[in-house]
Amino acid sequence: MRGAFREMVAAVIRMPTRMRKRALRLALALVLWASSSITAATAQDAARDQPALISADEITYDENLNVVRAAGHVEISYGERVLLADSISYNTRTEVVTASGNVSVLEPSGDVIFADYVELTGDLREGFIRDIRILMSDRSRLAAASALRTGGNKTALSKAVFSPCELCREDPTRAPLWQIKAAKVEHDQEAQVIRYRDAWMEIFGVPVLYTPYFQHPDPTVKRQTGFLAPTIGSSEILGLTYQQPFFWDLGLDRDLTVAPIITAKQGVVLTGEYRQLFPNGQMNLRGSVTKADRERADGTIENNALRGHVDSTLRFDIDSTWRWGADIQRASDDTYLRIYNFTEDRTLTSRLFAEGLSGRNYLVANGYLFQGLRAQDDDGESPIVLPLIEYAYVGEPDVGGGHFTFDGSLMALTRREGRDSRRLSAALGWELPYVSPAGDIYQLTARLQADGYWVNGLGANSNDINPAGPTQSELTGRIFPQLALAWRYPWARSDGTIHQVIQPMVQTILAPNGSNPDEIPNEDSLDFEFDDTNLFSLNRFPGIDRVDSGSRIDYGLKWDVLGRSGGHASVFAGQSYRFSESSVTPDNSGLQGNFSDIVGRVEVQPTYQLDLLYRFRLDKDTLAPRRNEVDLVAGPPALNLNLSYLSIDSGIAEEGFDDREEISWTLRSRFTRYWSGFASQRIDLKASDTRQVRLGLTYQDECFLIQTVAERNFFEDRDIEPENAFFINIVFKHLGGVTTSTTPIN
Repeated sequence: MRGAFREMVAAVIRMPTRMRKRALRLALALVLWASSSITAATAQDAARDQPALISADEITYDENLNVVRAAGHVEISYGERVLLADSISYNTRTEVVTASGNVSVLEPSGDVIFADYVELTGDLREGFIRDIRILMSDRSRLAAASALRTGGNKTALSKAVFSPCELCREDPTRAPLWQIKAAKVEHDQEAQVIRYRDAWMEIFGVPVLYTPYFQHPDPTVKRQTGFLAPTIGSSEILGLTYQQPFFWDLGLDRDLTVAPIITAKQGVVLTGEYRQLFPNGQMNLRGSVTKADRERADGTIENNALRGHVDSTLRFDIDSTWRWGADIQRASDDTYLRIYNFTEDRTLTSRLFAEGLSGRNYLVANGYLFQGLRAQDDDGESPIVLPLIEYAYVGEPDVGGGHFTFDGSLMALTRREGRDSRRLSAALGWELPYVSPAGDIYQLTARLQADGYWVNGLGANSNDINPAGPTQSELTGRIFPQLALAWRYPWARSDGTIHQVIQPMVQTILAPNGSNPDEIPNEDSLDFEFDDTNLFSLNRFPGIDRVDSGSRIDYGLKWDVLGRSGGHASVFAGQSYRFSESSVTPDNSGLQGNFSDIVGRVEVQPTYQLDLLYRFRLDKDTLAPRRNEVDLVAGPPALNLNLSYLSIDSGIAEEGFDDREEISWTLRSRFTRYWSGFASQRIDLKASDTRQVRLGLTYQDECFLIQTVAERNFFEDRDIEPENAFFINIVFKHLGGVTTSTTPIN
């Protein structure tokens, strides 16, 4: 490298005067770019790949001193790197490159380096920098009295300070919120790490913590092997707990996190997560295992029981049409996940599937395994669905504008204890849309559904899953036709800045009565709910096992208002009239008798600071509310309210529910730029009991976060008792954080 510099300068000296200035510009550009590369690869490699541009008020060559100089607003651009300085020179005898006076370098990474004086050796791999200041790409700052560059990729700084915090605008000399001062700091760009020796951490300029050695990733690092922030807590069941995650970066396509939980009362819980990307998919494996005491359903204690869980996901493409995947969720017992705060789910669903989508065809094969975590759940009665194969086809429009549809399914449902069933179903449909010259819209639909069932373990006089009396096997089925004609007529009107659309809707459905024989078990249509979303559905049951038989008329009215400024409102109400009463819908479903209950919704959003949704079901005779749902979001970030209200009469589903009325609200406020807080409560109005209360306060700026949350939970389930909890989360940017939680014994 040194010989190359000598030859380059010598060649310039031998040139005629008229050519020398242009050559000097090129030679000096290469030298000065290389000298500025104090945080990049060697100048030799870079100079070989890209041209350089230089501009300066004056460029000279001193033949007596063998010095090339550029002075006055010197600017050198080399690819994505730019150097600015008052003056730059290269001495061919001493092989020293210097830049002085307001030196700044813009790196491709986005880092900006400032210095008063830079001096580099001829091979450009070692050098000295005085009064260096580095503004990193994420606006972190690193400054030192001096720096020494060695090996082309390491910078040793003396009397250095690092902080990601912004300086005070009113007084930039004031100490930032936190910073690290050290006698020696080394920035290893190859390892992407910053190391400190004899370091103090200061908060508001006050030293609070000393360490002889410390390191953390530099801002260019997105992921790196090392310890993550620990979690410290306490609970009545587990005692004092400490969780220390460790992250392994196994490559760009995979990583592993091991996070053991050490508990004072129940030993050690091993938890971990392995993630990997493949050219055709991804895998995420999570789980835990421990030996700990647990309370059985009968109240007895099982000591040192093997407890744990699995929560994993796989997704893989087979080709452009097909893919397969799996969701695996299992736990050793009902309360384990909630005790160790893994999840609040009440049902775990494992699924294995393969699916394909090609043109207008879709085919999926599923397998399901369920685990209930409620006290009344019996896993022996949980269904094992394998397989559930479903196919859907939508045909091309014909000459008249209509198109055919086909839906088919095959299901095998098995239980360890109780009823088994097999089902083969097919439905052929034809739809014809039409818009009349007057603007009203019609849709004619014809549908024929055929279902065949084989059922084993069916109760003679009971629909229970596991009947106590005698059981029998049945082979049964049905053929169910439907013919529907829907009509709607949108009337639009504009009045100044307001645009309105009023749309009456009517649908007539012709279908036979009955079609739900007692021999057909209800496995997939238990969760029935009549509301505004399914008023005009041909089958208002969520599955295939039950069909919405009988002829009926559905009707409703919708009114939409749209403002020019973006605000809008919508109101809808509708009802159904059945020519014969239904014998299959659940009690209090809203469909008993000829007339149904009235269902509807109201949506109002005049501005982005107010969003209201109200859904209702009113008794057809008294107009008393049978179901009310309110979701309200109101207010700017300075004071924002999120409110949800739910009121349901009992018996809306076949499984049955008690009357429910509950309200939950969360009030949030960002009362300054950095400070925010919230309060929330969930109340069971029927029982006049509070279910949960939470309070939180957060400070967050560009370099620091502290969050405190206090809560009271009233949930009880075997070995889970009501408890108070308090959490503190402290995070220092680049350094990680510490999370603490305490659960006082009641």
